[in-house]
Amino acid sequence: MDCKRSKIGAALAVVFGIFLSCGTCFVAQAGAQDGSNSSKSQSVTDQIERATDKVNKNQVYQIEYKLKKGEEIRWNFEHVVTTKFQMAGEVEESSSRSENVKLWKVANVDQLGNITFAYTIESVKMWQQVGDTDPVSYDSKTDKEIPQEYAGTADEVGKPLAIFSIAPNGTIIDRKSNLKQDVFGVGKVTIPLPEKAVPVGYEWNVPIVLSANDENGTKKLKARIHYELAKVKENKAYIRFKTEVLTPVKSEKIKSTIMQKMTKGIVVFDMELGRPVLQQVQWDEKAQGFEGADSYLKYVARMSEKIIFDSNGKTAAIASKLAPSGEGQVVNAPVDIKTRESNPVMRK
Repeated sequence: MDCKRSKIGAALAVVFGIFLSCGTCFVAQAGAQDGSNSSKSQSVTDQIERATDKVNKNQVYQIEYKLKKGEEIRWNFEHVVTTKFQMAGEVEESSSRSENVKLWKVANVDQLGNITFAYTIESVKMWQQVGDTDPVSYDSKTDKEIPQEYAGTADEVGKPLAIFSIAPNGTIIDRKSNLKQDVFGVGKVTIPLPEKAVPVGYEWNVPIVLSANDENGTKKLKARIHYELAKVKENKAYIRFKTEVLTPVKSEKIKSTIMQKMTKGIVVFDMELGRPVLQQVQWDEKAQGFEGADSYLKYVARMSEKIIFDSNGKTAAIASKLAPSGEGQVVNAPVDIKTRESNPVMRK
């Protein structure tokens, strides 16, 4: 198993290495061809970059939702998770993958720009495996038989699950919903945006409360989602976010119960279209000794949500060209996550 993980990690490292090395090779070749002018070119480039940074710091940006009545907006959603659980000498690993298409159907936009839309999951494709058991999968487009594990999810496909009314800054004004978790990817169904025009580097926070369990029962932890406008490029706002727990946490038991809520990622918001076009989140959390000295839990996951073509055939699917890098990068190292395409795990 370790050998196969190493191979996967090595393969990903090679991919990242090729990408990075290509950029390095380009710079090296350019320097070899024009070594005498490199220092001058760099000097001019530095001046331009400094001037651009100065302009960007003085520039402010209004980031807000701008949808139209009758418009239909779809996102491709993907969530991949792998966990490792150890207790009393026993080790169990599990993997899951879920894909779906989410739809917002805009019913109305009033004079203040407040938007009312219906939220629907149009299709799902799911897979999971726990320990040595046989994998379970379901595709709402092709499968007539529904596994018991996905009966509840299958029942929701194709039905309006909620109706939301939101302000241009993403604040939820009203909702009619039976959803247990009304999320866009993580957090609320919308992304909370500044109420005013803001410069690059602007930061804002949204307070939340996390429920956690320890030996003494359920506890409420003060926390917040911290946002930052990391950069603006080609009319796209790159917004970084992460969960910050404000209540001191010393218990590994508590850590083990809030892993899935410890988010860190980036949203790319198209300011011209007035909607998010890409969201990426990754988790890499672990807890040691939460149920005895040898107990161990590791949670590794990634989530992505990309906008797709609208109902009129016009492309809003620019997300494929928006792979974040540099300031917008979620993580710098490859993460080993099992999927249904991975090789089987050999067990003793």
